[in-house]
Amino acid sequence: MIVKLNTDQLAWRCPEEWLPWASSEDIEPASTIVGQKRAVDAIAFGLGMKGIGYNVFVTGLSGTGRLTTIKRFLDQLTDGNTPPNDVCYVYNFLKPEEPNALFLDAGAGRRLRDAMEVLLRELAENLPAIFTEKGFRERVDAAVEGLRQEEKNLVESFEEEVREAGFALVQIQTGTVARPEILPVVDEKPVAVQDLKGLLQEGKLTEDRLQVLEEQHKVFSERLHEIFQHVTELRQQARDQVEDVQKEAIRPFLDLVVKRVRSAVGDSKVDPYLAEVREDLEDHLHVFGEQGETPPDEDPFLRWRVNVAVDNADATGHPVVIETEPTFSNLFGTVERMVNRAGEAVTNFMRIRAGSLLTANGGYLVVNADDMLQDSRVWPALKRALKYERVQIQSYESVMLGVAALKPKPIPLKVKVVLIGNRSIYDALYRYDSDFPKVFKVLADFDTVMKANEGNVGDVLSVLRKVSVAEDLVPLSRSGMAAIIEEAVRMGRWRRRLSSRFSDLSDLLREASFLAERSSAEAITDEHVRGAQAAYRYRHGLSEDRTHELIEEGVYRIETDGSEVGQVNGLAVYDLGHHRYGKPSRISARIGLGREGIINVERQAGLSGPTHDKGIQILTGFLRGTFARKVPLSMSCSITFEQNYGGIDGDSASSTEIYAIISALSDVPLRQGVAVTGSVDQNGRVQSIGGANQKVEGFFRVCNARGLTGDQGVMIPASNVADLQLADDVVEAVQEGRFNVWSVDSIQDGIELLTGESAGSWSDDEGWETDSIYGRCQSRLEEMARLLRSAGKEEKNGDDDSDSSEENVEPKPETDEDEKEQKE
Repeated sequence: MIVKLNTDQLAWRCPEEWLPWASSEDIEPASTIVGQKRAVDAIAFGLGMKGIGYNVFVTGLSGTGRLTTIKRFLDQLTDGNTPPNDVCYVYNFLKPEEPNALFLDAGAGRRLRDAMEVLLRELAENLPAIFTEKGFRERVDAAVEGLRQEEKNLVESFEEEVREAGFALVQIQTGTVARPEILPVVDEKPVAVQDLKGLLQEGKLTEDRLQVLEEQHKVFSERLHEIFQHVTELRQQARDQVEDVQKEAIRPFLDLVVKRVRSAVGDSKVDPYLAEVREDLEDHLHVFGEQGETPPDEDPFLRWRVNVAVDNADATGHPVVIETEPTFSNLFGTVERMVNRAGEAVTNFMRIRAGSLLTANGGYLVVNADDMLQDSRVWPALKRALKYERVQIQSYESVMLGVAALKPKPIPLKVKVVLIGNRSIYDALYRYDSDFPKVFKVLADFDTVMKANEGNVGDVLSVLRKVSVAEDLVPLSRSGMAAIIEEAVRMGRWRRRLSSRFSDLSDLLREASFLAERSSAEAITDEHVRGAQAAYRYRHGLSEDRTHELIEEGVYRIETDGSEVGQVNGLAVYDLGHHRYGKPSRISARIGLGREGIINVERQAGLSGPTHDKGIQILTGFLRGTFARKVPLSMSCSITFEQNYGGIDGDSASSTEIYAIISALSDVPLRQGVAVTGSVDQNGRVQSIGGANQKVEGFFRVCNARGLTGDQGVMIPASNVADLQLADDVVEAVQEGRFNVWSVDSIQDGIELLTGESAGSWSDDEGWETDSIYGRCQSRLEEMARLLRSAGKEEKNGDDDSDSSEENVEPKPETDEDEKEQKE
């Protein structure tokens, strides 16, 4: 059925009873999530569910309130809860390459770090004074006096024995090291053993004396080694005695400062570590007396410092981390490195840095999936951390650069991760990664539309009111509210739906407020909203304007009046992301003898997408079912989008292509002032398409530029009438009778509108009506079939005459109809 649409069918207007407010100032700002009940319920379930793998993947288009919803939920969940533990890395006194992790109450980590700094400062200031105190030196001297005297007596006794035997104990300087040596004395001078043979040759020594000296030197050298080994033991005993005195003297002070640290921290979980520190300090008291001997790029007190990797001192509840740069280091942490004076890359436990995954431990981490997948290392590491509930901080670069490696102890992980991404990422991970459904068991899918009813209209306006209050925008008048709601319907692309992309609606509100302020208006009216829409289209519509300029200048040939055989105006939508617009395209069909059927020129040129190819196959099925009931569909028909030099996809032009083919078959011209859109099924029913508004407005713009005649218009599927939310100028032109919009249900309806003639009716006995459009097509196809059979017979007979040696074989009939004709 052909329906000429009236203005009420071209654009939806917000009912006045849905807007009981005189101004948006009368509306209460939104305090809850609007229009996303399914997603809200899923998020509530995922965040509240205990157990491994109940992390949440949030999908939906940007601007639907995904992040706002998540933030609001997390704020509600975290307020009033106990903050998680601090995480501190400390020196491992047994395995320095594996720093230990301390888990202390929130704030205790910072207190431990500060208290240890005070402890080290006190030790550095007080220990040297204690060690130089007179009473302490006297206790040290008393402790080692006996050992010193024993060493002195031992050395003096040995020296006397050596001297009486004619030898001398001297110190030999070798570089910077002095070592004791026993030398024989000849003529009251010490002589090296290797020089004695020279004295023998000079006659200063006899053979017997030389032999005696060598034997005695050997004995004394062995005695010297024994004595100095004993001296070394005595000195070690002395050092031990000194250390014992030091420990005894410093023990009360160490007990005091460690007790102060324990008291300052206020967490018993630190006690084992402080016990290790207490013991290690006693073993390394010498460090506090060697401060000036340490290289400037080394920290003498490093082993007792505290690295607070995760500090929850200021947290008021469970942590919420929104990671905007989810690189490997930012998420999982790293071990930083530095270059020392020797040019070596070194590191230590104080350079361990926690990532956002560890910072969010005990709480919630929000990550954008698109950004996360930019780093190929992140996803495998993230799912491994969630699967095994632990995180290992490591430096990926250290392996590549040969940096001294640290292996910090793994940290137990208890975190809820919320990934935000589009549906294609979710589907790809779910399909191709078997671990994904195990660690992200909850899908929260944000919808882009909601039902257009009075309640939802109020909800949309309450969201916009919240934006208006927060940003001090001009309030909406009643006409302004109606205009924004009508734009929400257009953005929803369906008259029965409102768009829930509140970011886009908020931008429209801001831009309309700007225009209102510039005109010193007290409220935003429909004129300001329309002006903001027009300004947006102007800013983003350069490609559209250039396209229509080429049409107006005749570069792109589009006919808008008269009639043509085998040619019709189709409609396409160009989606640039930031702007969508419609453009008419000239579709033509040419018929000739052959059996190739429908030739898709775009496909032959590699410009056709799979959906368009499917549309060609469907329209072929329609033609076969309509005209090949008695004779085969024997023809060669090329169909193309003229002056199309880019790719094309979609099946919205399949009905348009049928009209061009039928026109070429029947030799009946089509109205060029009518543009057509609509897909088709194999039974000839016209089906809905996308972008109906842009397509109608695109052809209207071309016709309007050339002058509207009143006969021009667009033919759309009847099922798309509910999608229409046309621009005001189009609605006005239709109201004045200068432009038309028709809806059709079937190909037959479209044929009658485009040609002014009946498509025809079918009779099992007679076929299609002779004078109808379909009847002419049927006659043309039958004629072409006969011509093809005749040409085939002549060709076969010619082949038989040219080769007399071959057996004369009757040609095989092409179809059952051919076989019947041969028998007759």
